Amino acid sequence: MIEPLYTLLIKHDYLYVDPDFCKVSTRRIDDTYRTYSETIALKYPGYELDRSGRLMNKTDLVVRMDELLQLLRSKDIFRYESQKHLFFGEQARFTTGNSDEQMRVVYATYPRSGNSLMRKYFENVTGTATGSDMVIKHSPNLAL
Repeated sequence: MIEPLYTLLIKHDYLYVDPDFCKVSTRRIDDTYRTYSETIALKYPGYELDRSGRLMNKTDLVVRMDELLQLLRSKDIFRYESQKHLFFGEQARFTTGNSDEQMRVVYATYPRSGNSLMRKYFENVTGTATGSDMVIKHSPNLAL
């Protein structure tokens, strides 16, 4: 019960935290203690929390999962060609989180079980971010 409360207080900038998010203070002890917003701005320039608590960049695209599923189920190749830029490409995409068919999925995995491969496959197929903090490009498992 206490941990979610601390998380909310930190995300709303009521508390200061050290660079490792291990120590918490109600006042700035030294230059290393920052608010959550200051830490995000320092580590991820251009990103900020949106109203739902997601870390977003203003250039990131938001995808409605219902529209993506309709496109993937459709056999209309003209529709696919005209809408694929909305769902696929190099730019980051996130779901709105409020579509009819969207479900939250939790991968309960263990090391070397294929979680990173599954996440990368899902991201490539759907074009949306999974929330993984692993960067495949810089990983020892580059062959994935």
